[in-house]
Amino acid sequence: MSQSGEVSISCLCGAVKQTVVLRSTESGSGPLGVDLCHCYDCRHTSGLLCVSYAPIQEPLSLGSLVTYPDKSTQPSITASRRYFCGTCGCHVFRRSADSDDPTRGSWEVATGIIIEPIGTDKVDDEKDEPLLRYSRHVNIDSTKDGGLSPFIKLAEETFPSTNSQIDHGEDKDSNATLEAHCHCKTVRFFITRPDASSRLPRSGFPDLTVPFATSPQDVITNPHDEKWWLRPQSQDNPNLTRYLAGTCACRSCRLASGFEIQTWAFVPRNAVPLDFPTLQQTYSPLRGYESSPGVFREFCARCGASVFWHDVFRPDLVDVSVGLLAAEKEDGARAERWLDWWCGRVSFQEEAANGRGHIYHLHPYRLMCVSLRCRVFKIDSTPGELQSSRA
Repeated sequence: MSQSGEVSISCLCGAVKQTVVLRSTESGSGPLGVDLCHCYDCRHTSGLLCVSYAPIQEPLSLGSLVTYPDKSTQPSITASRRYFCGTCGCHVFRRSADSDDPTRGSWEVATGIIIEPIGTDKVDDEKDEPLLRYSRHVNIDSTKDGGLSPFIKLAEETFPSTNSQIDHGEDKDSNATLEAHCHCKTVRFFITRPDASSRLPRSGFPDLTVPFATSPQDVITNPHDEKWWLRPQSQDNPNLTRYLAGTCACRSCRLASGFEIQTWAFVPRNAVPLDFPTLQQTYSPLRGYESSPGVFREFCARCGASVFWHDVFRPDLVDVSVGLLAAEKEDGARAERWLDWWCGRVSFQEEAANGRGHIYHLHPYRLMCVSLRCRVFKIDSTPGELQSSRA
């Protein structure tokens, strides 16, 4: 562990690259405890189902960052200001609004942008003490279903529970729309249920279901044109009324959001009534970033919430950030009346350490990739069931 607690950070575009100093624990030794927050504010400002920040000393620079003066909707959560990159949308810092004294831990850095410790020689991952550790889940009540917390078991912690039971059976209104919005509600749109036109897109399999690193190309390309993004309502109801959803741990998603695990829903463009070819021109609240040639990410220009991922290679499908979905009251943050979660794999889990130096020395990110399993809680499909349903 770096004696100074200095770490380098960077967003996806590199505009906020700098060094920050982590705050030490009260004892002065041992890893810093990091909360996984599932609250409404964090979900709708990030577009993800949970976020994590580490306490730091006051950063040296806020250049190129957009400030969002967050007004908390929950009295139990201290109102804060969030800072995100104005170019790629990556969340970088958060500052508590109740104190201007940096020694009281008011500044925090998004953990996904931490690259590596400064001044550290070769590290033995098995013996060296980590800088950070996930310590607890917080603010899960507003999710109704626990959000992402049931997927992630922390050491010496029982799974967070919720009191409500979600009915995954027949929907009361199969033609209903699902609202999605960012925290400031500058970005707001509605998703419709699958219809006949939802079967028209053609697409290769995503890495979520068919690992690119280990699968033959002739399998990845989906030669039988399976409509993998359309999912049955339940095991007892084969009607294709839901969309596939899953998690991603790739470097680009981490550095574009600021956090380790992105949550996406795969939705045909016909179900999202926006003109994607001219999206940034026709829908001004969105700001876009071309993260690689032909690959586009959109985020809210005001609050920084991740909104869409889409590319020119899969033109008729779009990834929607699940944290935007306003399903908490009737369903739950996972929106399981609309989404069928793939839990056999985290997309691009092989890339969890990509570009992070001494990654497991830095943070136990492997925890999320290992913990996302169907055995944690009941879900309608297992990987085998999903394959058999796409005959």
